[in-house]
Amino acid sequence: MLEAGRCQVEAWIDRSRDESVGWLAPACNVGANIEWQVGGARTRADGAHRFSEAYAQAKTVFTAEDAPWGVGLVVGVARRPLQEAHRGWVNPYAIVPLTFAVGEAAIHLNAGWGRDRLEQRNVTLWGIAAEVPVGERVALVGEAFGENSERPFLRGGVRLSVVKDVFDVDLTIARKPGGTRDERFVSLGVFWQSDRFLQ
Repeated sequence: MLEAGRCQVEAWIDRSRDESVGWLAPACNVGANIEWQVGGARTRADGAHRFSEAYAQAKTVFTAEDAPWGVGLVVGVARRPLQEAHRGWVNPYAIVPLTFAVGEAAIHLNAGWGRDRLEQRNVTLWGIAAEVPVGERVALVGEAFGENSERPFLRGGVRLSVVKDVFDVDLTIARKPGGTRDERFVSLGVFWQSDRFLQ
């Protein structure tokens, strides 16, 4: 989670065989131990560009910054404007993230709940990820995530810290075993964090 008085911007492009999805997600912590974030995506497919998804969320942590582990809470709502119905801000979710260290590696576990208004069902959200440094500025990243009993997505790749704690670049490959070609993609992402603007 961001320190109070800092902002960040995450941006990434997921490229599959048939489409590209670009995301932009700025976030800020202006105090009260809450990080606010909004994100939006545009999809390019069949020669057309469309605004395809968005979310707004708040995140907090319940442990001290210098603790060897952390647990928090994320609550938000998503919008999927390409659906035939329920295209507004009508898909709420809540996630509990847990982070801890195993040697030099950072392990991230997530468990949560979401509501799919189009299908009128609740979904269980989960994820597990690891970051393992292999150099001063390079780390290997791996992740598995999914919902309910569906096959999970698997992601792996490398992260380069161009400017430590300020600017990172990720290159990963993700796929769903047994999935379609649209469920296999390459992702290029960047992360930038500001200096503290509140003291």
